[in-house]
Amino acid sequence: MSSEMNLSFLIIWLLGLTAVVNVVIGVVVFRKAPHTLLNRLFLGSSLNVSAWTLTVMVIFIKVDYDSLLFWIRASHAVSAIIPWFVYALVDVFNDEKAYPNKKVIIMFIFSLILAVLSFTPAIIPGIAEPLVNKETLYGPLFPAYAIYFGGAMIYTIYILFRQLRVSRGLSRYQIRYFIGGILVSYLLGNLSNLFLPLLGITAIDLRPFGPVFTLIMLISISYAIVKYRLMDIRLAIRKVLAYIITIVILAGIYVLILLGMEKYFRIYLEANILPFILFQIILIALAFQPVKDKIQSVVDRYLYRGAYHYYDTLIEANKAMLSILHMDKLLNFLVEKVVDTIYIEGAVIFQKDKYGFFTVAAEKLQFISSQVTSRLLEPGNALLDYLEKNAEVLLQTDLKHMAVAAQRTLLVGEMRKLKAEAAVPILMEGKLEAILFLGFKISGEPYSREDVNLLSALSYQVAVSLKNARLYKEVLEIKQYLENVLENMDNGLIAVDAEGKITTFNSTAEKLTGILSGDAMGKKADEVLDANLYPFIMQALRNGQQSSEVEVEVNSKTNTIYLCCSTALVESLETGERGAIMVLSDITRIKELEREKSQVQRLVSLGELAAGMAHEIKNPLVSIKTFAELLPDKYDDYEFRYTFSKIVKGEIERINKLITELLNLSRAHVPCFEEVDTGVIMDEILLLLYPQLGSQKIRLMKTFEKNMPAVRADRDQIKQALLNICLNGIQAMPGGGELRVEIASLHSPQKNSHDSARRMVKIGIQDTGMGISPKQKEKIFDPFFTTKAEGVGIGLSISHRIIADHGGTVQFRSDENGTVFEIALPAVS
Repeated sequence: MSSEMNLSFLIIWLLGLTAVVNVVIGVVVFRKAPHTLLNRLFLGSSLNVSAWTLTVMVIFIKVDYDSLLFWIRASHAVSAIIPWFVYALVDVFNDEKAYPNKKVIIMFIFSLILAVLSFTPAIIPGIAEPLVNKETLYGPLFPAYAIYFGGAMIYTIYILFRQLRVSRGLSRYQIRYFIGGILVSYLLGNLSNLFLPLLGITAIDLRPFGPVFTLIMLISISYAIVKYRLMDIRLAIRKVLAYIITIVILAGIYVLILLGMEKYFRIYLEANILPFILFQIILIALAFQPVKDKIQSVVDRYLYRGAYHYYDTLIEANKAMLSILHMDKLLNFLVEKVVDTIYIEGAVIFQKDKYGFFTVAAEKLQFISSQVTSRLLEPGNALLDYLEKNAEVLLQTDLKHMAVAAQRTLLVGEMRKLKAEAAVPILMEGKLEAILFLGFKISGEPYSREDVNLLSALSYQVAVSLKNARLYKEVLEIKQYLENVLENMDNGLIAVDAEGKITTFNSTAEKLTGILSGDAMGKKADEVLDANLYPFIMQALRNGQQSSEVEVEVNSKTNTIYLCCSTALVESLETGERGAIMVLSDITRIKELEREKSQVQRLVSLGELAAGMAHEIKNPLVSIKTFAELLPDKYDDYEFRYTFSKIVKGEIERINKLITELLNLSRAHVPCFEEVDTGVIMDEILLLLYPQLGSQKIRLMKTFEKNMPAVRADRDQIKQALLNICLNGIQAMPGGGELRVEIASLHSPQKNSHDSARRMVKIGIQDTGMGISPKQKEKIFDPFFTTKAEGVGIGLSISHRIIADHGGTVQFRSDENGTVFEIALPAVS
């Protein structure tokens, strides 16, 4: 008795909840579009079904004869209106403008007549005893009532199937949801509340569940009305079917195990019922997903062979697109994949060019009628702006729900021009780069939610693949550009890998080295290159010692050429593997011009010397001539002869010194280079100057850096150059002062600190004399320019020439506090 009361309470609670849910569904759909007749009729239908549900709930509660008879008749009266509402919904969905037609009016009148007759004995004469069974007695017109229900259902389904054959796009899915909901609800509802009682089958009382079955119809129809992107009902049934079969199989196994345990192990089962139930629950939970997946595959194989699984399609397309790096192949693959997967009339991709216009990049059309007439989309196009702003798949059916009518009309017009039912934007970094336009499906069906999911996911993958393809194209263009540059550049380029094997050897390198590219590629640098060349590139590779603008003499079979060599270390960002490159420039002609320039400068200096020589040699000759003229008259004068011999000897030495210095300046002397220590040379010079420093009361300050590198120099010439500068500083301090000598390492400011080939040795010589005036600074290195009464004026000129011949530089700065000379000589690498 207690279990019966609990079941009654559960049924009453279920019917009440069903009535409330029906009303809620109707109100929600009505509020979506209150002015639409379809939504208004749906609200009326949901209220009608809710009223029927409430009458069934009251029947379940009532126990006295009169009340029970009234509510049974009321239930049949209210349910007589349900077929009319369903048919009216279908008719309005088909053509709202022609509503109402004669059939709708006739069916409405017939429903009202049956509703009125339901309160008479013609349909429900009474209730059979005992009342507790609530078994209804049926009158002579009840078969007509039942035929009306069945006929209305069959005719409504027939109308829907007829619409389905001619419909296209979204309406096909909506009609399918109508058919599915109506069929299931009519079959289950009429079976439980009409046909089973009419046939006298009362062993299983399903009458209280009839109103619950109407929820299926209302939910299905409401989903079709409200949603404009629907899941394909076949795919929805596919998923539900897999779950139902899985549940049935597992439940059946559970029941069989339970029955077997109860029959053969009843005592053990009663003692351990709780652990057994827990074990079964865990076992079912673990087995559910694998069994469901297996059942799903079987259902797909035998019942859904034509349907695609968009996750599998996405994975397959993603793998293929990742392997395609050419832009044209990628876009053509995408178009063919989408057309073949979704079975559409055609597809076309518009891609943005460098000017911002969108042009056709790839297309696949199944029919001539699907050809796109518009082949160009200009910047500012309303459809382009909309797609870039919303960044999601756009269907023509989406535009029907757009609030702004002007914008809706404009966008629909653009889509129709392109003969597109769907537009898939492809964005990169928030900017629209391409659009995939899709035509109608060949079957006439609309794009389902699964299609939209597939297209949305594909658009992201395409964006990544497009970016990869674009980068690949840029890399190819850069590679081709660099190859053209390397092949046509004026400089020779040689590259080696981590093993020292030559990987690049351009045509200019062939000309400069006399080695063919085919003979050099793939071989080690030390096996191919000149002995003066390969050490530089190998030092860069092995030790990271880079060279910059190093002059190298290369001897070929026919002549000798001079090359300017620079090396650099390169490293792969991906593998970290190191390599090195060498750039060669032909400076042979430059060296020839420098020699010619030096010769010309010497000739110019000799020309200037000729002007100074007349005065410098004339003065001693005048003295000699004067004494020679007086010699016959004063020959016997001993003092005159002594003075004559002393003066003449001095003047002749003066002329000899002048000529010697002149010859040293003009002679093109070839230096004899060797590695010399500048500290040792400077100590030797200062040792020679020590007496003169002491006699003039000049203090000496030495600052020599330790572990200084050697320089390649002609020892005698570099000693002469430094001695001349030191003497110049001593002569600038006749009244005493301080001579500072500094030796330190220096790096070329044009190159980095790793460039050991440009490491320099700096020699600084500073005096505290009067300084050099601005006017004199411009002529300080000119031959025969001097400010000293006894000076010749060629010492600094000779020093400047010697240092230049050694590849060094000499600079100075001077003010009233003294003068500083800074000599920089290349160090030995």
